[in-house]
Amino acid sequence: MDIRFLSTFLEVANTRHFGKAADNLYLTQSAVSARIKLLEEYFNTALFIRNRNSIQLTPAGEQLIPYAKQLSAKLLEAKQALNHKSVRFLSVATTPNAFYLSLDKILCEVAHQFPEISLRTDLGNTELLSRQLHERTIDMAFTTEPLKLDNVETSQIAEIPLRFFAKPNSQELEEYVHIEWSHKVTDNVYQQFPQCRNARLKTSSYQIGLGQLNSSEKGCTLLPETGSYPGLVKLDIPCDFNVRIYLNVIENNNIEELIAVVKFITNSVSAISS
Repeated sequence: MDIRFLSTFLEVANTRHFGKAADNLYLTQSAVSARIKLLEEYFNTALFIRNRNSIQLTPAGEQLIPYAKQLSAKLLEAKQALNHKSVRFLSVATTPNAFYLSLDKILCEVAHQFPEISLRTDLGNTELLSRQLHERTIDMAFTTEPLKLDNVETSQIAEIPLRFFAKPNSQELEEYVHIEWSHKVTDNVYQQFPQCRNARLKTSSYQIGLGQLNSSEKGCTLLPETGSYPGLVKLDIPCDFNVRIYLNVIENNNIEELIAVVKFITNSVSAISS
C-alpha cells in the first residue's frame, strides 16, 4: 500500500470534503476519491459515510486515524534518521524556465562543491512541485512563481531583466513568440503591448520558444537581457520586465547539508543575476 494513501485519508478526515482535500494536496478530486476507494478495499471496510452535503467518518475510519498519524510520523522520523548517514541525499526540483535561466550551471557547481552529497534533480510544473513539497518527497524547489504553502519557506533569490530579441529582418514585435516566464510578466507584457496577445506561438518553455524563433525567418520574443543569442538582435524597445526566481524549502528542516546547499545556491544565483 502506498503511504500517500494514508496522507490523503488524513486530509479528507480533516477537511470532511473531497474537493478541499484535493486542493490542499494538489491532486484532482477523482485522484483523491480513487485513493480512498483503494484504501477502503485494502482494509475491506468503509472509512467514510458519503452524504449529499457532508462526509462523515465511519467507526472504522475513526479507529484508523491514530494509526495513520503514527505511521506518517514514524516514516518522517525514519527519513530524518537516514539523513544522518555519511552520504546525504538531497532532492531538488525546478520548473523548466527557472532551470534554464541559471540553475543548470549552478547545480553542476553544487555537485563539485559538495562531493559528499548525492543530488537528485527533476523538472516539473508548479502544481507538481507544490505537491511534492507538501508530501516532503523533495527538499527544495525553484520556481518563477512564489509557492504559497504551509510549512514551506519561499524567498526571492534573483531578479533577471528581460528584453525583446528578434531576427534581424523583422519589424517591431512582428511574428511575436510568447514565452510565459511568469503570470506577472505575461500580464505586464499584454498590458503594455496589447498586440502581443495575438502571438504566433505561446509556450511555457524557454527552449521551445527560442527554438521556434531560431527556425523562423522572422519573429521576436522576450529573453533574459544578459544572454547570448546568435542570430538575434536586441530591439530598442523600452520595457521594464523582470523574471524572478524563488527558492522554496521545507521549514525547520534542521539538516546541515541542506542549509549549506541552500546558502551556496542563493549566493551563486544572486551573483549571476546582479
